This record gives sequence, C-alpha cells and structure tokens, in this order.
Amino acid sequence: MRNLVKCVVVAFVAIAVSIPAKAEWDPTGEEFYGKSGNDFGLWMSVGVEKKINKKWSIGADFEYRLKDNIDGSGWGEPARWTLGIGAEFKVLKWLKLDGGYKFMRDHSCATWDLAKYRESRGFWGTKHRFYLSAIASYKYRNVKFSLRERWQYTYRPEVADVTYDWEDDEFLPKKGKGKNVRRSRVMISYDKKGLWLEPFVSVEMYHGKGIEKMRYTAGCEFSAGKHNAFEIYYRFQDIMEDDNFNDRDSHILGVNYKLKF
Repeated sequence: MRNLVKCVVVAFVAIAVSIPAKAEWDPTGEEFYGKSGNDFGLWMSVGVEKKINKKWSIGADFEYRLKDNIDGSGWGEPARWTLGIGAEFKVLKWLKLDGGYKFMRDHSCATWDLAKYRESRGFWGTKHRFYLSAIASYKYRNVKFSLRERWQYTYRPEVADVTYDWEDDEFLPKKGKGKNVRRSRVMISYDKKGLWLEPFVSVEMYHGKGIEKMRYTAGCEFSAGKHNAFEIYYRFQDIMEDDNFNDRDSHILGVNYKLKF
C-alpha cells in the first residue's frame, strides 16, 4: 500500500509540473469558440490528515482538474491545480468547524468584449482562497444528514498583458479582483457500522450576488485498511450565469485519496 501511495503522489506531481505557466495567443480562435467549455471533466485529489486529539485534526491536499475531451475524444485539458492546508475542530458531537487556505493555479478561457472591442486570451493565473465552515450533522439509524455552511474569499492578483485593445492597439492588464461567496451544502449518506463503503448524495448552492452555481453529486466513500480512504463520485455542475466563460455546465468524475494517521 505504501508503494501505491508513492506512485499516486509522484503521478500527481508529474502532471502539475507539466502545466504551462503562461498561455500563448490562439490564432485559430478555437479556445474561445466553444472548445474550452466543460463537456466531461475529471477531478482528482490526494491528501493527508493527522488527528491531533479528540477535538483537533489538520491536513493538506493537492487537487488537479481536467476539463473537456475525456468523453472519448481525448484525455482532457488542464483546468486547475490546487495546494491546500486546513484544520478541523469538533465543537460538539454534532457540530464541527473547519478553515483553511488554498493556493490555486487556474486557467481562464479566452473571451471577446464586443462593446469595448477587446479580446482577452486564455491564460494561467494565480488565486488565493481562504475559507471557514460550520458542519452540523444528525444520524437516524443508518442514515446520516449533514448541513455545511461555508464562507470563502478568493483573490486573483493582477495579470499583465492579458487583454488586447483593438482600437488603441495595445495590451492591457487584467486587474486584481476579490470575491466573497457563501456555499450551502446538504448531504445524505448511508453509514452502517461494519459496512466498508458509505454511499452519499449531496446538493450544494453557491451564493454571490444571487445563486451563481448548483452542484449535484452522488458517490461513495470506502476504506482500504485503517489509514487509507478513497472517494469516487459523479457530479453535475449547473452554472446560473450565462456570461461565465470559465465555469460552464459540466459533468464531472471525481477520484480522491486520503492518507489518515
């Protein structure tokens, strides 16, 4: 099992290193005219979690996302990779708090502003994300219900020479921007003592200026020994904002691994 864990970690690191740091102009316009929309994405993560005592635990994870083309036409295109750290505190038997920070490298798709006659190329940019959550849970026999309310703040620093102004014939920077979002998630799972897997379904809502996004997920968690936890899920992501070019309606297959000690 240790060799398996090492192989998984090495594979993820190799993929992350292969991601380009800066995108070039796409003279064909293919990136803007529909190819960047998510058809069927693949999200993968590997993490570690350390239980300090009965109340506290800490952890770290690496996530890598592919978008488009894994529906039979290819292996997908890099969309984002993330390094995160966090901590969890058990307040009561039914209530937990968690918080953390994520460093993200995110790919933004090319866009065209007809009103200002400006074109923005696709590029890789950095994002910093902070979050705080409260998770309440209740178990009735073998069925567990949980509600998670999360606040997250994401800041994207300024990126130079991203937008081309056709009227003035000059490159313009993409200014830095911060965004607050509240995420509400309801989850139902089947948690029977002695059963090696735990199936679940969940619905999550993103609140910004209005309802910006909905996520519908079904999957299962299972363990391989005392220290190894896996999760496999299918997710449909429904984007409410029509002008959001970087985050479109998509079907997602997720595979997660966590080492607990």
